[in-house]
Amino acid sequence: MVDGRKSTNLGRFTQGAFVSHTFFIKTCAALLSATALHAQALQIISVSPQGEVARVRQVVAKFDDSAVNFGDPKAEAPLTLSCSDAQATKGSGRWVTDRSWAWEFENDLSPGVHCNLQVRAGFKSAKGAELMGNTRFQFNTGGPFVQNVQPYAGNRIDEEQFFTLRLNGAATLASVQTNVWCQVEGLGERVAVRLIDGQDRAALLKSQGLETAAAKEPLGIVTLACNRTLTPSAKVELVFGKGVSTPATGGNANGVANTVEKRFAFQVREPFTASFSCERENAQSACLPIRPMRLNFNAPVPAKLLPEIRLKSAKDTFKPDTEGEGEPNADEDHVVNSVTFKGIFPEQTAFTLELPKGFKDASGRGLRNADSFPMKVSTGAMPPLAKFAAAPFGVVERFAEPDGVALLPVTLRNVETALAGKVNTLQPTADADIIAWYLKVQRYDNFTVSRNIAARDVKGMLPKAVDDADRNQVQSRMVSLLQGQAGVQALDLPQPASGDPRPFEVVGIPLAAGFHVVEITSQKLGSSLLDARHGQDRTMVVRTSALVTNLGVHFKLGRENALAWVTTLDKGAPVANAQVRVSDCRGKEIATATTNAQGIANLSGISPQAPTCSGEGNYNQAYFVSARAAQPASDGKGTVQDMAFTWSDWNRGIEPWRFNLPTSREVRPDERAHTIFDRTLLRTGETVSMKHILRSETSQGFGLTSA
Repeated sequence: MVDGRKSTNLGRFTQGAFVSHTFFIKTCAALLSATALHAQALQIISVSPQGEVARVRQVVAKFDDSAVNFGDPKAEAPLTLSCSDAQATKGSGRWVTDRSWAWEFENDLSPGVHCNLQVRAGFKSAKGAELMGNTRFQFNTGGPFVQNVQPYAGNRIDEEQFFTLRLNGAATLASVQTNVWCQVEGLGERVAVRLIDGQDRAALLKSQGLETAAAKEPLGIVTLACNRTLTPSAKVELVFGKGVSTPATGGNANGVANTVEKRFAFQVREPFTASFSCERENAQSACLPIRPMRLNFNAPVPAKLLPEIRLKSAKDTFKPDTEGEGEPNADEDHVVNSVTFKGIFPEQTAFTLELPKGFKDASGRGLRNADSFPMKVSTGAMPPLAKFAAAPFGVVERFAEPDGVALLPVTLRNVETALAGKVNTLQPTADADIIAWYLKVQRYDNFTVSRNIAARDVKGMLPKAVDDADRNQVQSRMVSLLQGQAGVQALDLPQPASGDPRPFEVVGIPLAAGFHVVEITSQKLGSSLLDARHGQDRTMVVRTSALVTNLGVHFKLGRENALAWVTTLDKGAPVANAQVRVSDCRGKEIATATTNAQGIANLSGISPQAPTCSGEGNYNQAYFVSARAAQPASDGKGTVQDMAFTWSDWNRGIEPWRFNLPTSREVRPDERAHTIFDRTLLRTGETVSMKHILRSETSQGFGLTSA
């Protein structure tokens, strides 16, 4: 009994398991069938645009699988397009990829257009898959919106500014006047707009080149202005509010209104004012007599008013300089923003700047600060001056003066009568020292130098920092490079005829043959041009370097050799037996030679690429070439050791490119390649024979390459 029950139960269990297994097989088959059906289907995964979109030029549909054989010109469009404006539907469709189709409209759709996209009946992919899923899509362009506004947002505008709004389509003027307004800073209410029409509109559109577009679609270009005079300097917003609508159509009696507010920000220009400016020694000084005076306007002024402006003193009357402005009455629309008075004005003189009565700008606005005119201005004394003829380096010819004394010219004005001990010179003789001082003077020709570098170069105390800008920098004109240096000599300049400060004069500083560093230190210059916070005893330094010589050194650098040619400056004659030395930019000797009877020294072992020196505010990549030779003394009695130098990168005015000369500084020789064909007239499939010739360029002509 027990065994029978077990057998019966086992039989039931087995039967039930069989039924369940059968059901499982059927379910799997159904799922596999559904999966296979789904795998064969084609679906649209995205369509753009949909819903309300302001600017529409293209419709794009994307599929989850290849819909066509890409590049098939006969592939049919998957969708049909229909819009409420049949004219706007003009365009063409194309397959961008095998999974993407696009419709391009000829123009941006106008506002108020509704479009439907419908899947084409019976459309199948190249593999035979049917298009499943959503088959209908819609979009509309909504109401009008602003494509462009003139003047552009952010500009400064007139108090009576006219605005031009280019819309994406037609909009009713009534809805524009109701839903567009101005928001003015300081006003708690909206400022309505008024429409510009008639001759004002025609002139405005013509000035902006929009008359043709406006004639084609008058309601697509709106001209308007704020319905009140705007406050000068105020911030203004032109608000294109919600509710601006398209004209009524057959499908929509009220048109289509926009649902997005757009704001354009502007700044009203400042009141018309005039301001005077001139160059001064400092903020508290009067105008410099030797520099122009300028009257500036913050708005354009008709040029025809310029001749009526006057700058008067008790003895003289000055007119504005109109050079470059043309004839004042030649063009009624010609305007200017400033006038300039040029000339050398009498020093320490009071002037009156007068404007014509009723002076107005080009917009007809009166001068806000008219009560400031006639304006009182004045000139001060001629500023102190100490200026070398050439800085930071110049060449002085030994025999240029009739008496044979070489003089370094310096212009002086209103500086100390006695400059004894204030003019110092240093004459380095070794090439390395000359290079170091030459580069140092070049570095200190900049307005400022690093305080760390100045602390190393200057023997004396550095000026204290008076503001944040001086913490890491020092004005180069406030430090002396020669103070405390060994070998410095003090020079005395000729005394002026009277005991007054020196008038404007050019003084010659006598110098012997060789390279010199010259400095002039003046307390009057410092008091006039340096910050008063540096104290009453502040001094200013003017410096230069000069080469006094009658030798000219010419240098030619090649890949295989180099050549130096030494001549005299006064006669151009070659100098024989001159000692020529080539150094790098740090003073290390590279090569030496002696000139022959023709003044030529041949040099070898010099790389065509000069070493580089950089850092400390200098960058240099050139050879220093010096020449020394015994030459007649200035007085004709005996000889002096004359010297001159050049840098290999001195080529101003004689650059090779000016003469179409090819050059190369590469160590490897240039190579020329040429191919010779057995013939140049060929048919397709024929074999052509050719010979390639490769040669390197050498000083002897063409040679075989090393490759």
